[in-house]
Amino acid sequence: MIPLQRLKGKAIAAWLGPTGDAARRAVADLRQRVRGGTPRLDLYFDITDPWSYLAAQVAQRLVGAYQVELGFHVVTPPASDVNAQPAMRAKHAVRDAQQLAEYWDVAFPGKREADPGMVRDIGTALIRERPPTDQLACALELTGALWAGDKKALAKALGTWGTESHGSVAPILNANYQALRKAGHYMGGMLAYAGEWYWSIDRLSYLEAALARASGREFAGVIHERAAAERGPLALVTPTQPATETATPTPPPPLTCEMWFSFRSPYSYLALEQIEGVLAPYDVPLVLRPMLPMVQRGAQLPTVKAMYIVRDAKREADRAGIAFGELCDPIGAGVDHCISLAYWANQRGALVAFARSAMRGIWAEARDMTEYVDLRFVVERAGLPWDEAREALSEPAAVAWANANAQDLAVIGLWGVPSFRIGELVAWGQDRLPILADRLRRHAEAAAAPAAAPNGS
Repeated sequence: MIPLQRLKGKAIAAWLGPTGDAARRAVADLRQRVRGGTPRLDLYFDITDPWSYLAAQVAQRLVGAYQVELGFHVVTPPASDVNAQPAMRAKHAVRDAQQLAEYWDVAFPGKREADPGMVRDIGTALIRERPPTDQLACALELTGALWAGDKKALAKALGTWGTESHGSVAPILNANYQALRKAGHYMGGMLAYAGEWYWSIDRLSYLEAALARASGREFAGVIHERAAAERGPLALVTPTQPATETATPTPPPPLTCEMWFSFRSPYSYLALEQIEGVLAPYDVPLVLRPMLPMVQRGAQLPTVKAMYIVRDAKREADRAGIAFGELCDPIGAGVDHCISLAYWANQRGALVAFARSAMRGIWAEARDMTEYVDLRFVVERAGLPWDEAREALSEPAAVAWANANAQDLAVIGLWGVPSFRIGELVAWGQDRLPILADRLRRHAEAAAAPAAAPNGS
């Protein structure tokens, strides 16, 4: 089976690599030529979704800066097959949008989840026919009032923009969501351009690079950096300038970084390859918390979601210079082996080394975690003895340990991986590593600041 898995891994890598990308771009270019006119940027907007509110701000800046036609589509929240924890997701989205607005130069006034009554009223305005740029402005004004909890401002804006009947909202939003699924995605907050998907702020650098190429500019920028002399992307969303830290009465407590991850998650692999570089300058220890994959915890993973995730992970891996693409899905027995060995390695103080070796084997080398030959390779590469590891494969406490990790993650309001906790900061996704780094920088500055004298003397 191992030679077959290696060949399959190479085939997947080819599909994810430059040849596959070129083919997809060629199809998108052909469609654009057939359609004619200005290149089109489509925004899929979920009224209840804080990330959609951020994406709308991004779209407005892009349309103002680049030669691009806008398409605006208001959609329902994600369907149950792609949204395992809707209540947790809604609550975390507000927390995450607050952190993003603190880090990037975008606005988010929300403090709590969207008010259902206000959401219903906004839907009656956003189904009315308008030019897309007007629809975008309408969405920003109405949902700005929604997230600010300002019902008076919302009522005034609804009177200005006009509404349709409440009964017309659900059929239109449901149809738009089905069109989104047919087009290749499954949630709002997404921007689509030339056959590719870009999520809100997190993938803006790729989108701007594509728009810059289409505008005839030479892409010479680096991710999220301003391009000099208007060469390359304009970097329309940038990090805010850090505030000057004031002296603190007592030094902040030492920090530890907890990271919840799954061996079946490509984003976990990317985070694990980068997290030690984020923590090292601040001497913050890493504590890994392995979990079973969501599908082994009862969730679904439809094809549309799986396809997007692996292609997006490849794009992120290439940006970070991480090997990725020759993969072998470890679901089932492969995951069970990894969890057992992780439990054993953790007792030996070698969990990070084992996890990195195993994840690299799964996502970059098409190593089959059900096969002893490949298991031995990743174990010994981590500097661990195979004879002892083999005896640990049937460790009964390992699954209970992984389940306890999942329960602890739920306590802090999260369910997916990779997730992080550093002090009071809770974050989900390898995209949040810059925010983690920023929080660590501020913590270090506070720790180094002279303590305030008692009684102001």
